[in-house]
Amino acid sequence: MGYSLPLNCADNTLCSGVVQRADGDLVLVLGKGGLVRALRAQSCLLAPKVRDTVLLALLDDGSAWVLSILRSPLATDKGAELCLPKETSLHLGTLDIQADDARLVAKSIRLEGETVGIASRLVTIGGQILIQAFAVVRTLARSLGEQVARRFARYGALDETVDGLARRSAGRAQMEVEKSWRLRAENADMRAKKQVDIDASHIKVG
Repeated sequence: MGYSLPLNCADNTLCSGVVQRADGDLVLVLGKGGLVRALRAQSCLLAPKVRDTVLLALLDDGSAWVLSILRSPLATDKGAELCLPKETSLHLGTLDIQADDARLVAKSIRLEGETVGIASRLVTIGGQILIQAFAVVRTLARSLGEQVARRFARYGALDETVDGLARRSAGRAQMEVEKSWRLRAENADMRAKKQVDIDASHIKVG
């Protein structure tokens, strides 16, 4: 990687220039000494774009590096691009991110933590397959709405306890029990407007 300045300079040189072309980490910069073919330094986290003013480091070994972006006239229009190595780790105590709009796109996302909290006025989840595996599931919300066209579930054992009132409304209801069905209550009331059918080989009352 060479540059257009004289190669016999004894010391390293810092200068500025304007990006003419950017192809990945390879950047063509126009400075006082002419066109410079440089590489984006790993410490330069923003990807150089055309018309950006950058800081160049011209080394005495003939290499040229873009150290940072000094000014980007297109940052307000198209935004800036943060370029990090393929494997990047962040180690810190507290991370606080504030944004008007945030979007996370990835082939695979894994979130781990001792406590994970999501607070929002509206939470939307859309996907083709949902896999859940929890030892304990707790849901606390002021308003919880669920609309399902058809839902199938199969459990080895299912225990449900409601301290208050459990109410279920449906247009039609059907229950199939393979072996036995038992209802126990201090007071039980079963009413129908038109007809009640009880059919069995043996019926015992009392």
